Amino acid sequence: MPVASLKNVAESSGVSIATVSQVLSGGKSNIRVSAATRRKVLSAARELNYHPNIMARGLRGGKTQTVGILFSLKGPHSPTEMVQMIARKVHGHHYVSQVSDTLCETRVVQRVLRDYIRRGVDAVVIQLMLDMRIEEFEDLFSAFKAVVLIRSIPADTTADQIVLARQRAIYDAVDHFVDAGRKRPMIFVPPSPREEKIEPFLQRLQERGLVYQEEPTIFYQRKSAVTNLADVAWDALETRCPDSVPFDALLCGTDETAIAAYRWLAKRDKQVPRDVAVVGFNDSTYAKYLMPALASINRQDEEVAQLVEKMLFDRLENPDLPPQRKDVHMTFIPRVSAG
Repeated sequence: MPVASLKNVAESSGVSIATVSQVLSGGKSNIRVSAATRRKVLSAARELNYHPNIMARGLRGGKTQTVGILFSLKGPHSPTEMVQMIARKVHGHHYVSQVSDTLCETRVVQRVLRDYIRRGVDAVVIQLMLDMRIEEFEDLFSAFKAVVLIRSIPADTTADQIVLARQRAIYDAVDHFVDAGRKRPMIFVPPSPREEKIEPFLQRLQERGLVYQEEPTIFYQRKSAVTNLADVAWDALETRCPDSVPFDALLCGTDETAIAAYRWLAKRDKQVPRDVAVVGFNDSTYAKYLMPALASINRQDEEVAQLVEKMLFDRLENPDLPPQRKDVHMTFIPRVSAG
């Protein structure tokens, strides 16, 4: 069936295109329309199965009822479940979602935001990596009716933001190691940014009275987003610990690196958790099914999605609200691997 236009509806109902536009846009112009004419236009629109051109409406400065969801879809932690939760909540408000991948690159984020602006997208939910400078995006944020930013460290921004706070969960993991009698916990993460995971780990060790001559860190560095993270982790352990296992507990930056540590420790005839306690990060869906079940740090995806919904639609309904910030505290999930 051909797509019906305003002209088709106008011809069918015997009125002008301007009148049809007035009725179907909800009466947002100065044209007065009688109740009888309104019923006639709506009836014609239904019979012709007319659908408004949402994008054209956006280009004229109206609402497109569209929310852009911009995440790194690769990981290392896949955000698929969180993105789906957010999309469902967006659709619950009769908006549609448009999901895009940041590819962890500033230029890609800028390009997608500009494309959203051209398409008249009303609002954006965006996850930005810590190495992305907020000032690179502020001018683009201002073009949207609402922006909700998701990061692990607060940003100086005009956007509303949700901070995925890691400190409390890392403290709990360290406390678990120490309370279980572990004397040499180490952390296995990328080298930067230190304030995200390394500094809370070192601070809690010091507070619990564990002092090392050298910093208890093992670093791995992924060369690109397509590099297999488990392979990178294996190589890092082989390089850093060629002759011995210098730790009896290991907090890993992701669940994938924790799995690599499982296998690497088995090669060294070490058992988890008898010889080495292991904790992952992100609490992937498979973590509890590993042998032994992997302790991890949960990102509280459902709470984040609920906050995104509230902040997004509060802003769309009340544009004059001051910028909002909400902290979501990740939680340590103890399982067998933690000892």
